[in-house]
Amino acid sequence: MIRLLVICLLTLLSPLAHAALEASVDRTRLIEGESLELTLESPAVGRLSELDLSPLAEHFEVQRSRQLSLVSKVDGRTTPVTRWVITLRPLRTGFLVVPPVHLGQSSSQPISLHVLSATQAAADQGAQLAPVFIDSEVDIENPYVQAQVLLTLRIYHSVSLFDDSSLSGLEIPNARVESLGRPRNFEQVINGVRHGVIEVRYAIYPQHSGELEIPSQLFSATALQPGTGRSSARSGRVVQVRSPSITLQVRPIPTDYPADAPWIPARSLTLTQTWQPDPGIDLFSGEPLTRTLILAADGLTAAQLPALQSLSPDTDNGNQLRQYADQPQLHTDYSDQGARGIRHDSAALVALEEGSYTLPALRVHWWNTLEDRLETATLDSVVLNVSRDTDFGSASPPVNYAAEEPALLWPWQLACALLGLALAASLYFLHRARRALAEYQLTETEEQFDDQEQGNPLADLQAACRTNRPAEARKALELWARQQHSEGLIGLSHNHLELEEALDDLNACLFGRARHQWRGKPLWRAVRMVIQSQRREAEEESTPKLESLYPEV
Repeated sequence: MIRLLVICLLTLLSPLAHAALEASVDRTRLIEGESLELTLESPAVGRLSELDLSPLAEHFEVQRSRQLSLVSKVDGRTTPVTRWVITLRPLRTGFLVVPPVHLGQSSSQPISLHVLSATQAAADQGAQLAPVFIDSEVDIENPYVQAQVLLTLRIYHSVSLFDDSSLSGLEIPNARVESLGRPRNFEQVINGVRHGVIEVRYAIYPQHSGELEIPSQLFSATALQPGTGRSSARSGRVVQVRSPSITLQVRPIPTDYPADAPWIPARSLTLTQTWQPDPGIDLFSGEPLTRTLILAADGLTAAQLPALQSLSPDTDNGNQLRQYADQPQLHTDYSDQGARGIRHDSAALVALEEGSYTLPALRVHWWNTLEDRLETATLDSVVLNVSRDTDFGSASPPVNYAAEEPALLWPWQLACALLGLALAASLYFLHRARRALAEYQLTETEEQFDDQEQGNPLADLQAACRTNRPAEARKALELWARQQHSEGLIGLSHNHLELEEALDDLNACLFGRARHQWRGKPLWRAVRMVIQSQRREAEEESTPKLESLYPEV
């Protein structure tokens, strides 16, 4: 009886005796940043929360875990099996040991690993590289503050990957990060094995000096693997690898850099200019001269470039040379070599009087990060010689009629005088009627011009004012003003206040910093007032004076 009880007890305890926790890994040799899968199996039924994974925290990061319930057949008998798959990432390189994992009274056996650095893996020709690994590098490890640092990530894979691959976003405190285009794909042979390469580049701009850490990035993908059975089906395995982190030593602004100059750390810099029209040709007062300053720098974005002005506040020109600055144009080109910022600063220069005006020289200090030295880009001073426009002659002087001496009045002379008086009165009223008609036409119909008068500055000006085209209105106004006044538009506007105000509004719209929608009606009204004033002056000069009632005989 006792023997039977012992046999039954041993039978009941035999499953527990075989309830050992078995451990295995998908590989024992891997590269820094790669992950491996730890597989635990037990015939005992348990839950994932019952596993004691705390011994793994010393040298590994537990990225994810999953549990599978399987059935095993041994000698015709069906046995339930519980499997746990745990993804681990080593926290350091070298020889590591996966410590035992505990499940109740059972524990797994330790497993030895060898984690290689990327440099060691590349140098070891006999090393068995992982199917997927990642490497990172920077072009400079001690950059200046706000200078560009190029970060290159290369993901190598000797197996095919599904289209679900992803790379975690790069965010660095106290630094600006710019992605340099789309990833590049190419192939490279390593240790006789052809690898596909995915290359990603970033431009990093440290905002403070001191130590700056570029964190590691996680690459996730599903690797395609052939099946192990007779079937030709394929299965995938999730792969996660991390790039090594990089620490930068950011240098401050050099002490010998000018204190009053904006900080420009660039790999190269150019300063150029364009003119419209050419300043070497004849320049006339009142005509705009557009100057565009172009600043281009390799290794910087356009937002990092300073603004440039042709006239500084301390420029001494007697306020006779005015500057109307336009909105700057900023553009940044991105390539594999980094950023290239381009800034255009345009301004219209208008001389109010004739004379000689000097634009001061421009100097832009910048730090050459490749040569590690201070350099200066310079534009020489420019002298503008402005003259008065004398293409059109001055108006004829008014005719002065001398008063006649009274004389003896004869009857036929009296008749002639009365006839002349009637004729003069008729001419006067005729001129008054023509003047009223002209004023009515200017007011009601705004003096229509037919197609045969195209090219007439006044007709072109009217058309430009009606359709609110400031540039064409300015050109036609200059041509018409040259025909009316010897000093051109400037001289004509000085004599007519409303025309001067309308001209200031037109210049502000064309050349001002703050652009606005221009309306041509005020300018055309001012021009009409000038025309009416000129007609009144002409009528006064052309009106015949009465002959003397007593002409000399």
